[in-house]
Amino acid sequence: MPDATIACVKCNTELEKSIVYDVEVDVCRQCGGIWLDRGEIAALASMPDAELAELRAIDGGAPPARPAKGTLKCPACPGTLVEKVIGAVLVDFCARCQGFHLDRGELDHAVKTARTSGASAKHVLAMAAKALA
Repeated sequence: MPDATIACVKCNTELEKSIVYDVEVDVCRQCGGIWLDRGEIAALASMPDAELAELRAIDGGAPPARPAKGTLKCPACPGTLVEKVIGAVLVDFCARCQGFHLDRGELDHAVKTARTSGASAKHVLAMAAKALA
């Protein structure tokens, strides 16, 4: 990600950089959304399962984002976001820079869905990395 500040795709609040298992992710403290640049999901997929708690905690208990109206612009490039399915969750994905946005709770929902079929959080992240590659 460039060093420039970017805004949340859902509420337009400036995103804060957070480090999760040596991976820099961009977090919206207003709505709890998370922006992941290309390759960050793959890096997170290699983390130990216990580290997922840190990723869950960074939203600060923010209320979930309201659905955005109209086309969402990518915060990292001039591209547009499209919805892409990861497990049972729709994420907002930029085909141009391959970054994506998770609303608060979407990662947990995908993890819960996958765990009912025996997958771990690590497997969910790996599945997301593959789906978004």
